[in-house]
Amino acid sequence: MATVILHVDDSPSIRQWIITALAGKGFTILSAQDGVEALNILSTTSVDLLLSDLEMPRVDGLELANAVRNMPQHKHLPILILSSRNPETIPAKRRKAVTGWVTKPVDSELLSRWIHRLLPG
Repeated sequence: MATVILHVDDSPSIRQWIITALAGKGFTILSAQDGVEALNILSTTSVDLLLSDLEMPRVDGLELANAVRNMPQHKHLPILILSSRNPETIPAKRRKAVTGWVTKPVDSELLSRWIHRLLPG
């Protein structure tokens, strides 16, 4: 069974890049354009990993991560933030729900290594 990754980013080109970068690596990629859409998907779908942009309209990546932690079925879901911002510029208290952080621009091999590090097996 393929690993299911939910990728959340308000940029259509970044969403397409993630699909292309992870193609052929055994992942099923679901996409959402913001945190609200992601929460709707997560309310009905089981995923293995959440990749999220930080800065998005309506619900940003950190708000999304905190909301996911309050969903019993996803409270242990690995959450990887992809952002051009340095995580040290954001208070640790706001980042506590996040499992990892990759600074953009993201190299596809680095992203693959992060994913394999966060997922069992």
